[in-house]
Amino acid sequence: MTILHSKTLNRTEHTARKRESRCYLLLSFFIPMIFLGCGFVLQDVHPFGDRQILVTDFWHQYYPFLCLLHEKLQSGGSLLYTWDTGLGTNFLSMMAYYAASPLNLLTALVPESVLREAVTVELLLKIGFAGLFFALFLKGTFRRNDFSLCLFSVMYALCSYILGYYWNIIWLDTVALLPLVALGLVCLVRDGKYRLYVIALGLALFSNYYIGMFICIFAVIAYLCLCVFYLRPRQLPGRTLVMAGCSLLGGALAAVVLVPAYYGLQLTYSVNNAFPTMVQFYENWQTLLANLISYHAPTSKEGLPNLACGVLSLVLMGPFLRSGKIRIREKIAAILVLAFLLVSCNCNVLNYIWHGFHFPNMLPYRFSFLFSFVLLTLAYRSFQLVLEEKLKIWDILAMLVMAFLVFLVSYHIQENRAVYWSLVTALLYAVIILLYFRQFFNKQLFCIAMSIVLAFELFQNVRMGTEEVSTSDYASYPTAEASVDALLEQIDAQDETLFYRTEMSTWYTLNDPALYGYHGLSQFSSMANESVTKWMRALGLPASEAGNRYYYGGSTPVTNMFTGIRYLICRSGSILDNREWKTIAKEEGCTAYENIYDLPVGFWTERDLVSYECQPDGNPFENQNTLFRLATGIEKPLFTAVEVRDVNYTGANALKNGYGNYTYQAETSAADRSLQYNYQTQREADLYGYMTVTGGTNVMVSRDGAFLSSYSISKQPYIFSMGSYEGNETASLTVTLPEDATSGIVTVYVYQLDRNVLEEGYEKLSAGTITLTEFSDTRLTGTMTSQTDGLCYFSIPFESGWTAKVDGVTTDITPVGDAMVAVPVSVGEHTITLTYKPEGFVVGTLCSGGAILILMLLYVLERKRKRPLLQPIPEKSEPEELPTETEETVS
Repeated sequence: MTILHSKTLNRTEHTARKRESRCYLLLSFFIPMIFLGCGFVLQDVHPFGDRQILVTDFWHQYYPFLCLLHEKLQSGGSLLYTWDTGLGTNFLSMMAYYAASPLNLLTALVPESVLREAVTVELLLKIGFAGLFFALFLKGTFRRNDFSLCLFSVMYALCSYILGYYWNIIWLDTVALLPLVALGLVCLVRDGKYRLYVIALGLALFSNYYIGMFICIFAVIAYLCLCVFYLRPRQLPGRTLVMAGCSLLGGALAAVVLVPAYYGLQLTYSVNNAFPTMVQFYENWQTLLANLISYHAPTSKEGLPNLACGVLSLVLMGPFLRSGKIRIREKIAAILVLAFLLVSCNCNVLNYIWHGFHFPNMLPYRFSFLFSFVLLTLAYRSFQLVLEEKLKIWDILAMLVMAFLVFLVSYHIQENRAVYWSLVTALLYAVIILLYFRQFFNKQLFCIAMSIVLAFELFQNVRMGTEEVSTSDYASYPTAEASVDALLEQIDAQDETLFYRTEMSTWYTLNDPALYGYHGLSQFSSMANESVTKWMRALGLPASEAGNRYYYGGSTPVTNMFTGIRYLICRSGSILDNREWKTIAKEEGCTAYENIYDLPVGFWTERDLVSYECQPDGNPFENQNTLFRLATGIEKPLFTAVEVRDVNYTGANALKNGYGNYTYQAETSAADRSLQYNYQTQREADLYGYMTVTGGTNVMVSRDGAFLSSYSISKQPYIFSMGSYEGNETASLTVTLPEDATSGIVTVYVYQLDRNVLEEGYEKLSAGTITLTEFSDTRLTGTMTSQTDGLCYFSIPFESGWTAKVDGVTTDITPVGDAMVAVPVSVGEHTITLTYKPEGFVVGTLCSGGAILILMLLYVLERKRKRPLLQPIPEKSEPEELPTETEETVS
């Protein structure tokens, strides 16, 4: 009976300890979610107000691309390609950067009407997982299970990096997974357990390969440190080979997205970067260190690196550096890693290397979360001395010294409020630890006091972080959604073809096709094809290679033909080029138009079109003339330049340097400053303009002084319609200069469309259009008749994933302008099939499948051998000061 009773007690005690273990992990998961959720409530985020968390790229990119994934998951579409952005895009490589989070799969369970709410919940879950995984890292590495897990995991999950960049939701999975990768490394080196490292690394790379790249670099650094802590020289070769093999295996797990993404990146502008020629430092070192304190807004777009992760982590560096209980080599390795990461945030060469041999556009120091991770890990190592009552009075003094050092470094650098509050908080932490050290506090009071101070600090940081990141309006996103959806349904009901494209007359986001759900042209993506961007810019559409974008804004019949735009939706007002469009539907202020000069996705052209060369820096009207001439064989120009009749300058003067090129000088004393260019029409004419002005934001179009329309020219210039004119009318372009304008460059082209040439050319091109008989995400088949030998041009961006068959025979694709798909055809009727498979997809899939198979075989082998493949490091090789496993908890 006694034995049975003893066993029952042991079983009960074990169950209680297991429940306590889960308790701290659950708290580490939920507390960060609750804090950030409170921050959202304070910002009136829906459903607690009329705001939403979609801002900046989250507003323009992440959510629209998530809409694409959501639609594919619910409809069963292919994840390899999408027609709903950029005329057609490799969706797998785009998803690898923007939407590969495993949590995104959960959005398939919710309707589109609540997708934004689901994304908000998903963000909170990622924050929670960051806390949970950091707690698991501490628990497994330091073999502790007490309230301290919650303290430090919350500091990681709510560090300034996450509070400043949480709107970059695509990064958070991998940031959250970092502690699991680090724990996997510890288990690999110390315990001979490799599986966690392989799976965590693979998942981190799969979720976001860009942030995963930082983790791979850090894994090498962390491994070197762990070798110093645990291994003897004779053990290094074996463990190093295992670590390298496991790293390759982890990478192979994610190869299904990594390999296609690699090939996709080769088409982007980001591969064109020059290594810095000299070493430079961005900031004063004191300014950088001052950013470690709390109570100040984090960097959300541009600014200093986000390094802060709680004042407690700073004051605990005092005992870490002073205590004799921590070995010298631990201290040296830790300080070297922190110093290297800090220097990397300030040195252009290291910053360039960290970001994949590339200087990022906005959002600097994207790897700075690694600094917070290391600092918190070292602080926890120091906190162990507190928990195990191994502190000495000199360690308390070291905390006070660190508190005042923080004050001295930050004073007059950071805002005074942040400096004083951080100093007070640091002193409070030191006093609480002192009271615990002197046994005025028991462990329960110690836990409560530390939690109260930390909760106050983190709440203030969360409040300032959510205010800095800001919000956007919930109700108006996306604008006129109901009307646009109704028009899209009407268009779809009347169009019997398998495929057509639609666009908006003005952009709302730079990814409207993905957001509203139609086959369109616009795309703003880090994976944007540089050659296609140049093609668009050459045609006079707004585009920027460095900005990773091209989008629909203004057009001519030529641009609409060669991009396959059949329908146009105007969300407000009307369009000026109404001779090219006919009205087909209206819905509450929105109007749908059909292109009179519509050409389908594929059509016949002269073979000379293959010699077209993009001139993105040239005159877009002349580029269109060349394209139209080569495609149709018509020598007469489609567009002819209109000379300026006169100019009116107010508060400025300009010098003409040639047709359409001016240099202006603003009068500093003038109250109003504007530039106006007037053009006289002698006969009926359709005019188009193109204008850029240094400092100018909008150009106003008027006819005989009457306002017609205005266009934004603040960023990427583009061709815009100036309307149709009768004889003897004046067309004017007017730009108002800002108050701070001093001088600048003006480029202004006005061209007249020759409608007779347009009709003749359209007749030739429309005679050889393709009729689709099969269409899907990755395949299309159609028939066309060629009157002469030529090309079948497709308004589909070219990349090597496309293959073509003409009448069942594999045919080489002949790209036009290195940007668009074209297939040589001979005279007669042909059946053409285009099939898409991302380059590297097969190799990546085989690698991922092989990695999974290897992991399964290793597991089976271990089960058969009844022992692990690797042996743990003997106890005597472990650091003597590391605590042994304990289930000690707060009473």
